[in-house]
Amino acid sequence: MSQSHELKPVGQKLGLVDYIKDLWKRRFFMLSFARARVEGQNSSAALGHIWLLLTPMLTAAVYYLLFGVILGVSRGIENFIAFLVIGVMMFRFTSISANAGSLSIISNKGLIRSLHFPRALLPIAASLQQLLQFFPSLIVVFVAVIATGEPIRITWLLIIPIIIVQFIFNTGLAMLLARVVNKARDLAKLAPFLIRMWGYLSGIFFSIEISKERFPAPIEPFLKYNPAHIFMQLTRSIFIESIEATSRDWILGIIWALVIFILGFWFFFKGEGKYGRD
Repeated sequence: MSQSHELKPVGQKLGLVDYIKDLWKRRFFMLSFARARVEGQNSSAALGHIWLLLTPMLTAAVYYLLFGVILGVSRGIENFIAFLVIGVMMFRFTSISANAGSLSIISNKGLIRSLHFPRALLPIAASLQQLLQFFPSLIVVFVAVIATGEPIRITWLLIIPIIIVQFIFNTGLAMLLARVVNKARDLAKLAPFLIRMWGYLSGIFFSIEISKERFPAPIEPFLKYNPAHIFMQLTRSIFIESIEATSRDWILGIIWALVIFILGFWFFFKGEGKYGRD
């Protein structure tokens, strides 16, 4: 019986289905890679992993001092402390995932040139790393909510699907930015400023519903329907009694997550053969 043995180049680009299968085979490596990054990030600091808790706490404290005390934007917002802490933590989850994903290719060129693997592994692992680092932020949220008198409710369990949906969104955004920044390196410097501006316009420290009269009419849809605001609104609604989210908010959040993930994955996949060749 004659057998045909076809040799294929190591760097040959896989089809979409085979590419997804190859990624799935490496799912445990992606998780281990993300865990190793978390372990190594604060290993040289005196306080070590305590910084995973201190960093979100200090971030929330700075926002409260600046916007709640100095600028006084808390007027009209019930339980402003919990409102602000939730906004800071949920947007920080997306912003650090986007920043880490955008640098995932250009900061791992040595690994890319040394090993053959689906390059999407890198932005996905970067997003996983930020997910693992996000969990201590939930402790800050729980403490802020309980300390400000909000009752413990069964709706708190809805934080699990919210985190899952937001993680899917973050991962798609990380893949999209990874290819864009790999193509135009200057955007790596610009992206953090754009992301910060996005957060400021998404209602981290002010209520869009209360302040919408202050903004031009064309901007209001962006403020209200952008995904960052939706994820914050969903989270605030499960922890703060005075804030409600509708089924439309849930549907929009899921749609945003799926659209950005599919778009980001497809866009990244189309550039697979170009990473690390510059």
